[in-house]
Amino acid sequence: MRFFMKLSTKSRYGLRILLEIALDRDGNGASSGKTIAQKQDISEAYLEQIMIPLKEAGLIRTIRGCRGSSGSRRPASEITMLDVMELFEGPLDLVKCGEGDKPCSRLAECTTSKVWKHLSETLRREAKKITLAQIVKNSRENNRPEYII
Repeated sequence: MRFFMKLSTKSRYGLRILLEIALDRDGNGASSGKTIAQKQDISEAYLEQIMIPLKEAGLIRTIRGCRGSSGSRRPASEITMLDVMELFEGPLDLVKCGEGDKPCSRLAECTTSKVWKHLSETLRREAKKITLAQIVKNSRENNRPEYII
């Protein structure tokens, strides 16, 4: 059996949208929402739902109107996978042992909580290392949008 960490479509599509904008004239140009939606096979309505948090987080800029467009607000080298994942998923913790209103009653004597914490920290650290610029570079070198470490 294979385990998949479940990320929302907003995280996955958010990264695809950022990649599309970055690939369009190195993020200096502007991509129309309609063009992004068509290229990434995302409905325009859902694209708008994803663009709002991207804009509020300062990752993109948008211009409304008949010639409306979107572009990068920050350099691709400063946007990380961690930024995208935590924007849409919240803090990346695999297990909430000691968090929230009702922490686990076994937290003080639980050895496994340290393992979950270590894995969560490792995931955050590794996601922070992967930048949009690296993904763009890999996409151009391989002529397809994927990232390989």
